[in-house]
Amino acid sequence: MRRLASALLALGLLVMVPSAAFAHDVLERTNPADGTTVTHLPSSVVLTFSEAPLTIGAQVVVTGPSGPVSSGAPTIKGRDVTQAIAATAPGGDYTVSYRVTSDDGHPVTGTFSFHATTGLDGSTATAGATVHVKPVAATDDQGSLLVPILLTIVGTVVLLGVGGFLVLRGREADRA
Repeated sequence: MRRLASALLALGLLVMVPSAAFAHDVLERTNPADGTTVTHLPSSVVLTFSEAPLTIGAQVVVTGPSGPVSSGAPTIKGRDVTQAIAATAPGGDYTVSYRVTSDDGHPVTGTFSFHATTGLDGSTATAGATVHVKPVAATDDQGSLLVPILLTIVGTVVLLGVGGFLVLRGREADRA
């Protein structure tokens, strides 16, 4: 009985220990970089995340001075999400909005902006145009971690209590 209780306790602790899986993927970098000016508009934008996102529900919308210029669906290769840009895209200010599914199943959304002096269509835009970058808003990721952490603590305490009870009960049965 004691071995069973010890095995259950060890298994429970392994399952209940908080891990990095509670953290959502984050956008590590973009190409072009947020807030930069590029001489030539690239044929695609690349978003690199901390972990490989899932393919389900991936959306990347590239919007330029003439409206949306995304071409086709985004592709995911490892941690990189690539969105092609239409060959008719002009030079100017661009905003990229994205929504991908984190490897833990949660959505990751955001935007970034850049300026392209020359478009894929050969048109030029005024150099040094202002790119409107939204300030990073405080996210509720900290609050969303509170529930799993509390559940882990409560589960661990309950598991330790049950394991301790079973060990003590087994000792009493051995003495009798």
